[in-house]
Amino acid sequence: MQLGGTPRVDASGDIAEAVRAGAAALGHRPAVTVLHPSARFEQSAASIANWAAKGAHLLELDHLVGPGGRVGVLAPPCWTTAGVALAAWWLGAAVVLDQPGAVNVLHGDGEVDAHGRLVALDGYGIDPSTALVVGDRLDGTASQEVGLAGWTREAQPLPDHPPAARASATALALVLGERGWDQGELLALAREPQEGTVGVEAGVTDKVTALVATALRPLVTGAPTVVLRGVPRQAADPERVSAWL
Repeated sequence: MQLGGTPRVDASGDIAEAVRAGAAALGHRPAVTVLHPSARFEQSAASIANWAAKGAHLLELDHLVGPGGRVGVLAPPCWTTAGVALAAWWLGAAVVLDQPGAVNVLHGDGEVDAHGRLVALDGYGIDPSTALVVGDRLDGTASQEVGLAGWTREAQPLPDHPPAARASATALALVLGERGWDQGELLALAREPQEGTVGVEAGVTDKVTALVATALRPLVTGAPTVVLRGVPRQAADPERVSAWL
């Protein structure tokens, strides 16, 4: 539940400024709520910005990601994938959906083979040394052991203060198939007029809309996003969703 009116968010044309401004304006107000069949996970704007800061250090220091780099995200919309995307964009890198990059973040609760190895590794031709996993537990880790480093566990010890921002409005920010979007275009999508809380459904809402709504929309509009993961829309009745994307 969001208390009080929607705060005013002022941000320039790059995502680093949107993160700074949105986290300052929203603080610990709800930004992203994820509904699972047996759990409800809520993250504030301040919390997601904190994970983005830690993640930017992880990408920059441990994986040498910088401007022009590519981070493959092969995971459903969640607060974890929002943090991954914001970390990449802070560094001027692009998020690639459904294709591998130099670093790859996979859903650790996905399908595994008889040896406990994520099927997605072979399906996408991903070198395990480039892979990090996110999952559906409260701390963002996977509920199953797949022998890969966990994104939140690797990022947790790193500083809360982000590295120097290398974002820009014209930097390539998102790639899906043959289509690319720069940071300015994603921010424009995030600002499209929709009042109140919006909802996205994993596997139903298109992937670009879902990521923008989860990672950016709360920061630039001050209004939260609800993500459904394997539950019907009725599960979101208490969240007072005003529009489904």
